[in-house]
Formats: sequence, structure tokens, C-alpha cells
Amino acid sequence: MTPQPSISSSIHAPEPPGTGVREIVRISGPIVLGMLSYTVMGFMDRVMIGWLRSEDALAAVGSADIAAYTLSTLAMGFTSITTTFVAQRYGQGDRPDCARYTWQGIHLSLLSVVLALALYPLSSPLFDSMGHAPSVAALEKDYFRIRLCGYYFVSLVAALSGFFQGIGRPSVTMYAAVLGNAINLILNYLLIFGRLGFPAMGIQGAATATVIAMAFQALLLMAVFLSRPNRRVYGTLREWRVRLPMCREIIRVGAPAALAMFLDVANWWIWISYIIGRFGPVQMAANTIALSFNSITFMPVIGIHQGISAIVGQWIGRGDRARARARAWTAVRLSVTYMVIMGILIAAGGGFLTRILFRPDNPEVVSLARRLLILAAFFQAFDAINITLSGALRGAGDTRWIMWATALLAYGFGLPLSAGLSIGLGLETFGAWIGATIFITTLSAAIILRFHGGSWEQISLFSETDFSDNRRT
Repeated sequence: MTPQPSISSSIHAPEPPGTGVREIVRISGPIVLGMLSYTVMGFMDRVMIGWLRSEDALAAVGSADIAAYTLSTLAMGFTSITTTFVAQRYGQGDRPDCARYTWQGIHLSLLSVVLALALYPLSSPLFDSMGHAPSVAALEKDYFRIRLCGYYFVSLVAALSGFFQGIGRPSVTMYAAVLGNAINLILNYLLIFGRLGFPAMGIQGAATATVIAMAFQALLLMAVFLSRPNRRVYGTLREWRVRLPMCREIIRVGAPAALAMFLDVANWWIWISYIIGRFGPVQMAANTIALSFNSITFMPVIGIHQGISAIVGQWIGRGDRARARARAWTAVRLSVTYMVIMGILIAAGGGFLTRILFRPDNPEVVSLARRLLILAAFFQAFDAINITLSGALRGAGDTRWIMWATALLAYGFGLPLSAGLSIGLGLETFGAWIGATIFITTLSAAIILRFHGGSWEQISLFSETDFSDNRRT
């Protein structure tokens, strides 16, 4: 990314009180609702699997689901960066470029098919290497292989969602997510338990339902993207051609973003499958339950992450970096307040909710899940800072720093600490969660320093010739 002098934005008309909050709610609110519906979908996947009364199945779905998601980020990270490009072009008033960058993301989605084909034969050695019980590993492989079939749709949804978020229409992605997740929930019931003449597929049914729901969501977003109003304003149909300069820009900024996303999620995958997984199905089941509750709280903040990425991109496109900074700090305050409240509620009622929703037969599962949720209540405020400010940095195109910070702190500090506490000191799963808490707190300090330092304000995504006709053809 080419450093450019910061555009002065010292003189602004004063804003009415609450303007920043209203903008964040307007852009992030629909994304939060969409992410919340997605969280409910994943949560209900685990709840319904829990109703099978199988610790093996509950342990397997937690590990295999994060494995499937982690590896999909290698392709999805490229396409989701369209939010940054579209938002900045939208802020500059260049409507056709919004469609052009989105189409490059759509074309790059085909990389996910190559990734899925490469991963399929590797699934057996991958899960065998984790050392899980054979009965758990067999279920993990079944679930993972089916989820590979949905990689293209996940990547396509990321590219199209980037368009709608970048142009300030996140409600489109919200409605698509809600409808897709409703379909997933219905199919879960039919395919997991074999209702209305469908086969009882167990954990395979949950994976199949997820793939079908993602396909529906992708097709719905594409239909809206190509609708008449968007064809007229943005030229979404006529701008479909591959444009190599734009593809190179997406890869240049998107590669670090994809790798950062992969390293972040892979950190937790290793933490779950290779550290906690060694302590047996009971502790894996408790960990799955605790993470399921935790996802209820942090997924809405992921929505704020996506919203503030678009907001920061739009304000940078308008040449107002000071307002981009102010919006980011407002988003942090909202995220932290929400996470603290939810953390207290989940910690206080975690044991009761575990017994009611997951119905585990083993009281050890309930006891451990409750202790883990108390730890989660502590680190959630710091996680809110990480998630929100990383979205702001992403909106500015500061993806390379995020990649290096994630790699160094997660793999040089967080994972070794969790392994030392859980395995070396014999604290097992609870020790791994203590290590994760310390890692998240440390990462939040690093991200605060980066954002406060302002290096991201010097970044320019586009070359000096980016308005030339030659670049567009």
C-alpha cells in the first residue's frame, strides 16, 4: 500500500450529539441482526446435536465446525475485502467502481472450489493427527467433508455482502442471512432427526443443512445485486468482466486480510482440537457448550466489526480521517458496554442454561462449562476492543499489520501459554482458557496502540492512475 500524506480534516461543521452512534447503529445494526441470526443457527446446531444424547457427537461438531470455518477463511478473506474497496469508492462517489470491485471478488470466489478439492483428501490425516477418540474423529470427518461442498457459497456471500455493506445497505445482507438461517433451522430438524420422511442423518444432517442454507443465501444476494435498481445506479450487470489491475489490488490488500483471518481462527482451532481435544470427550463437550454461549455474545460485535469497516472506509473515501477515527472509538464504547453486560448475564446463568438447553447427562460437563463461562465474562470486554478496532484498521486497508500482530501474539505467546498451563501445569481445559484470557488482553493492548498511533491514516489503497480508462479495461 502506497503511503500518502494525510488529508487534513481539521475543519468540520459540528455534528449534533449522538450522530456517530446513529450512524453506527444504522450501518451496523442490520449486520448485527444478520450475524445474530447466524449465531442462533450455529447455536441451535449444537443444541440439536446435544439432543442426540451423544457426547461424541457434541464433541465432534465443535471441533469439525471450527475446522471447516477456519480453512474457508483462506478464500473468504480475499472476497470479504471488497467491503473496503467498495466503501472507499462509494465515499468518493464512484458508483461503477463499486460494482467492478465486487465482480472481481465474485470471480476470485472460484479459488474456494480449488481449496475445497485440495482439502478433501487431506481430511483423514488432518483429523487423525488430533488424537481424538476414534468415534469422535469419524464423526468429525463426516461433518467436515460435507461442509467443504459449501465453500464456494461462503466465499460468494462474503463478496456480495461486501458490496451491500460498502454502499450502506446492510439490511440486504441481514434479510438474506435471516432467511438462510431459517431454512437451516428447519432443515436441521428434518435431517438430524429424520422427520417428515427425511432420513435421520445425525451430525451429517447438520452439515448438509448448513451447505443448503448458504447456497440459498448466495443466490438471494446475487439476485438483489443484479436487480434493476442496482443495474441502473451501479451497472452491476455490465461491469462483470475480469479486470486484472483490480484483481491485483484485491489480492494485494486481501491476501494479508485472508491470512490474518486464517491465523486468528486457526489459533482457536488448534486451541480446541489439539490442546483441549487431548482431554477427552467430556471436556470437549463442556468446551463446545461454553463456546456456543460465548458466540451468542461476540457475534453481534463481529457485526459491528463489519459495519465500522465500511464506515471508516466511507469516511476515508470522503477525505475525512478524523471522523473515521471518531466513529471507531464510538464503536468501541458500544461494543465494550454490550460485551460486559452479556458476559455478566451468561456467567451468572450459564450453569442453568446448560442444563436446560443442552441436557447433558454428565454433571461434570455442566460444572466445567459453568467455570469456563466465568472466565469468558472477564475477557469479553477486551475481545470487543480487538474485534472492533481490527474492523476499523481493515476499513483503512491496514491489513498487513493485523496479519503480523495476529501471527506473533497468537503463535508466539497465546498458544504456548495455553499449552503450558493446560498440559504442563495439569490444569487441562480450564488452564487453556486462562491462557486464552491473557492472550486476548495482551492483543487488545497492541491493537489500541496501533490505532492510536495513526499509521493507518497514511494508507492509500489506489494508485495514482486508478481513474484512467486503461485501468478499467
